[in-house]
Amino acid sequence: MSKVGGKAFDFKLFTKVMAYARPYRGLFWGSVVLTVVLGALGTARPIITKMIIDDAILALDGAYLLNLSLGLVSLLILESLGQFGFMYAANWLGQSIIKDIRIELYDKLQSFKLGFYDRTPIGQLVTRVVSDIETIAQIFSQGILVIFGDLFRIVIMLVAMFFYFNPILVLISLSIIPVLFVATRWFQRGIKGAFQRVRTEVSNLNTFVQEHLGGMNVVQAFGREQQESEKFRAINARHRDANIESIYYYALFFPIIEVLSAISIGLAVWYGGMNAAQGGAVTVGELTAMIIFIGMLFRPLRQLADRFNTLQMGMVASERVLKLLESDHEREANGTKRLRPLRGAIEFESVDFHYNAGEPILHEVSFAVAPGETVAVVGATGAGKSTIISILMGFYPYAKGRVSIDGEELKELDLHDLRQQLALVLQDVFLFSDTVRSNIILGDDSINDDAILKAADAIGISEFIEGLPDGLDYNVQERGGVLSAGQRQLLAFLRAYITNPAVLILDEATSSIDSHTEELIQRALIALTQNRTSVIIAHRLSTIQHADRIIVLDKGRVVEMGSHQQLLEKAGAYYNLYEKQFASVE
Repeated sequence: MSKVGGKAFDFKLFTKVMAYARPYRGLFWGSVVLTVVLGALGTARPIITKMIIDDAILALDGAYLLNLSLGLVSLLILESLGQFGFMYAANWLGQSIIKDIRIELYDKLQSFKLGFYDRTPIGQLVTRVVSDIETIAQIFSQGILVIFGDLFRIVIMLVAMFFYFNPILVLISLSIIPVLFVATRWFQRGIKGAFQRVRTEVSNLNTFVQEHLGGMNVVQAFGREQQESEKFRAINARHRDANIESIYYYALFFPIIEVLSAISIGLAVWYGGMNAAQGGAVTVGELTAMIIFIGMLFRPLRQLADRFNTLQMGMVASERVLKLLESDHEREANGTKRLRPLRGAIEFESVDFHYNAGEPILHEVSFAVAPGETVAVVGATGAGKSTIISILMGFYPYAKGRVSIDGEELKELDLHDLRQQLALVLQDVFLFSDTVRSNIILGDDSINDDAILKAADAIGISEFIEGLPDGLDYNVQERGGVLSAGQRQLLAFLRAYITNPAVLILDEATSSIDSHTEELIQRALIALTQNRTSVIIAHRLSTIQHADRIIVLDKGRVVEMGSHQQLLEKAGAYYNLYEKQFASVE
């Protein structure tokens, strides 16, 4: 895609943005018609003023003066109504379009691979979804439609001035237009670069704030407030400097326009007054109308450069947003096969995986899980345990080998359909800023409160649910901040249990809980894993002794496999892990 920043205007990009106006073509063309009507109405005002002075006041015709005055008042009322209609329609159009773009972008972001989020700052994406899309709205509300209206009005006014007034008076009055053109070009080039720097610094600011507010516990725990404040001051200073640079161009350009406008009026008064004093063709009404025309002409000329830069800002934002919308290579790979009902047979055959090229995580990993079997995966930190879960959920594509579910290649399955039959409980439980109920059902309205309470009773946590201040209506706040780690884990288990999954996946789900909560979880696990395939990533070996089989990973390779007792009798890698863990406990 061509860079907007390197062009005054990217027509190809503009046509892509304009395509979003097609569903609202009636509103768009209605706005265009209003701009044409407003241009004609605005041009008629000075002409009527000329007629009032020359043909009514100086001619002492009271009846004609009354008629012309009523006509002028009617014209002003119509123009006011037209301005209201245009502003309302143009902004409605802009807001409708960005609503569609924002929905499309959010849906697209939900289809992206998790690897995209690993390398892309969330604050930057927030800027794209919120701030950049708001800027796109200005293309319609303050950009293309207003620019068209201003240009049309300028052309109509110039034609009217040369048609109704003394051509020499018009030429002398507008002789400073070339200077205005040079000043406008200077302003447009300067402000374009300034606006691009402003958008970049806004994105940097959003990224920093998003990241550091989310990690405030780390900042405070390590006493890094002063250092992080200094970083924030530096980013904020760059944001301020970028805005001040844009203010500099405005502060210089607008006084230049005012001076040029005054010079133009002065030239009109000088030539018109001299001509009238010498008995020439220029009348008082004509000179008055000319002064009004100059003021009306310089207003859109002064704003035109700003309008073009508003359009330019919208185009820069459009490029960033459309780049995300057109990023099909970031889409999550997805097949078409659907397995319903899922039996839960899982097999890894010589699977290799790496997050970054040249940094292998898994090597020739092979194992099989039978339907209804409970398999635990253990190993030291960094052995690749969680990576197996990420591959099984389809979060990351494997580089080599084959992963199959119920005999079908994972790459050929519809991942959305597959995940509806899986349940994942992570070590770091994510809860949304919403009620307990909403965090359990996750939008599935078919699950009623009775079902939730029965499920809570089944896994032994009904007392915990009923003990919350508002029960299921209790708001857990952002990321479940008002709950302990163990309480969040209990809700995650309930959330998994209530979906009745064919395959249950636990990733270090019992590593952050106290002994009382662990006892609850142990009882829940028995109910949760019964009659369903279960894959458990475990740090606490005490929690997986009941597993049918235990797979031991070391540096991305399967080194042992068997039951708890079999592996202890081998006195190998699992025995060493077990001895170290229980020796440290003792």
